[in-house]
Amino acid sequence: MRWNEMYIAGTGSCFPERDDCAQAVAEGRYDAHEYERNGYRSISVGGNLCAADMAVAAARPALARSGHAGDDIGLVLHATVHHQGQDHWTPASYVQHRVTGGRGPAVEIKQGSNGGLAGLDLALSHLSARHDQEAVLVTTADKFCPPVYDRYNSDKWMVLGDGGSAAVVSRRGGFARVLATAMDSDPDLEEMYRGERFTDAPFSTALPLDLRERKREYMDRVGLPEVALRCTEGLQNVVKGALGDARTDIDGIARFVFPNVGKSLVQWDYLDTFGIDEERTTWEWGSGIGHAGAGDQFGGLTHLAETGALHAGDKVVLAGSGIGFSWACAVLEIVEPPDWA
Repeated sequence: MRWNEMYIAGTGSCFPERDDCAQAVAEGRYDAHEYERNGYRSISVGGNLCAADMAVAAARPALARSGHAGDDIGLVLHATVHHQGQDHWTPASYVQHRVTGGRGPAVEIKQGSNGGLAGLDLALSHLSARHDQEAVLVTTADKFCPPVYDRYNSDKWMVLGDGGSAAVVSRRGGFARVLATAMDSDPDLEEMYRGERFTDAPFSTALPLDLRERKREYMDRVGLPEVALRCTEGLQNVVKGALGDARTDIDGIARFVFPNVGKSLVQWDYLDTFGIDEERTTWEWGSGIGHAGAGDQFGGLTHLAETGALHAGDKVVLAGSGIGFSWACAVLEIVEPPDWA
């Protein structure tokens, strides 16, 4: 989908503390072989902050940087994977209460690690249909802590990091023009993370969650080559589709923001697939954060903006996937690098 005069006006992130991965290996919390293969230096941990408060901490600077007031925000979208700090609760409304106020809808998005980019696409669609509204706030947040998660061992090829991120999407203007977005899904792959039986209450199975075993059982039945082919196809569909609608190609992209999965997975799924070098990505930053659920893309974009890595005219790709399975891509063009350093 090509967009006309839609912008990202401000972004923010909250990655509060760091757990050193080498120390985690020395203490027996992280496998030494996986440490070498994944390439993480440190992992973001939430400390005393709940997930929803990390979203608030990211959203406040995003709103301030955007030039919009809280009254301008006609919709709040909050993307999550895991528990936000309270049971039987609406964290999207909490973010709205703490950041923007107002009476616009506040909606939680549950699309796994693809939730941030799904929120961006939904925000653009909302603004294109509601000409009386100026901006949408999209936030993400997660905290992958015990007893539900063992961040180093619950899943394979990645370590789960805590944090929040945010973006204000605007029709009025911003530092990055959204040229195009694309989304795709393959629901046949949802079994990969489902497991074999349903439960009547959250987290009724043995804890911490063993996502590796769920994937192992699925791979044994379906086969790794088939799964890899379908995942690559979904990712290629969205990247090629968004680049085509943006009227550019891989060579025209200055920076890529991919998920903060382990280095081997980044290499296989992204660098080799599109023939790009690591230096054009945000992996160096991501290797100090871990995979922060739906927050890697807005977090990576914020990092590029805050470190002065963006220049007028640069085109930037945000891309990723989420369990379910879904994929999304956005192509941005930097109008003017923000002065956020």
